[in-house]
Amino acid sequence: MEREKASAGNRRKLKELLHKSDNRICADCCAPDPKWASANIGVFICVKCSGVHRSLGTHISKVLSVTLDEWSDEEIESMVEVGGNSYANSIYEAFLPQDYPKPTADSNQEDRAKFIRAKYEFQEFLKPSLRIVSSKSSFRSCDSSKDKYGLDLETSTAGMVEFIGILKVKILKGKNLAVRDMLSSDPYVVLTLGQQKAQTSVIKSNLNPVWNEELKLSVPQHYGPLKLQVFDHDVLSAGDIMGEARSTCNH
Repeated sequence: MEREKASAGNRRKLKELLHKSDNRICADCCAPDPKWASANIGVFICVKCSGVHRSLGTHISKVLSVTLDEWSDEEIESMVEVGGNSYANSIYEAFLPQDYPKPTADSNQEDRAKFIRAKYEFQEFLKPSLRIVSSKSSFRSCDSSKDKYGLDLETSTAGMVEFIGILKVKILKGKNLAVRDMLSSDPYVVLTLGQQKAQTSVIKSNLNPVWNEELKLSVPQHYGPLKLQVFDHDVLSAGDIMGEARSTCNH
């Protein structure tokens, strides 16, 4: 019974947070009346942006409906701890260039996805020393204090990685790849650096695929080899590996 009361109380806290003026528009595109949230990032978002957030994976953004989904006490407490959109954006958009095209409520899906991935997955607009890889919503730095944006920063090594740059890798094409289906393969490429992964699109039924896609990974201060793997896409099971390579440099 006490557990039910606590959950109901946290539900009220979530609704009160949503009703604050800064949270009445989407954190990413400013669309009115957002009904979705990223529980681990701590922002309220619209239905269009929520679709992009889902594509990032729950390790980056855990999307929940404010009205339809069941929330845990921990998820609600994380949202309350961050404080909502204005506080989160003061971190995630701290170094957003004035001329960078932030999406609007009417933006197409491609522009919306480009911005959201840059903001949360690649963390291009964060202060470099605050770039994080963590399942928690709290922002972590090397020093325990308040940063210039007024947010409390806690010292912790759990889940904290400081990045020193962005690695861009252009995936051009494959040649004479192995057959993994009946007559052909559906290849795609996965890059891995530490705990991060980036993936190309799947090219259907092609042993000489052309991707011409640029993948981005944040570079941690201490990193191992960059791993490239080629897989054959399978709808019913995990992809079959077709080959792999690793960089020879370590740091």
